[in-house]
Amino acid sequence: MPLLVPTRPDDPATAANRAAWEALARWDRPFLTAFSDGDPITGAMAPILRKLVPGTTGLDHPVVAGAGHFLQEDAGAELGRIVAEFMGR
Repeated sequence: MPLLVPTRPDDPATAANRAAWEALARWDRPFLTAFSDGDPITGAMAPILRKLVPGTTGLDHPVVAGAGHFLQEDAGAELGRIVAEFMGR
């Protein structure tokens, strides 16, 4: 899986990765970020996504305590509750 993340400008995945970031920068529909407080890999992305994605504005973005990178496995019930509440709004 880490090989899917481009690390050089000439990486074959670079163009698709940049296109995805450009699409996210235009996403104005509700966009939830829910990360754990113990994710050493992607946890730092929460503030970046909240700054970049217009659809994050004005929403509550919870941080799940005591979980790790695999949030759906470490705190599945809590994440499920968060997503269900988000979808209910």
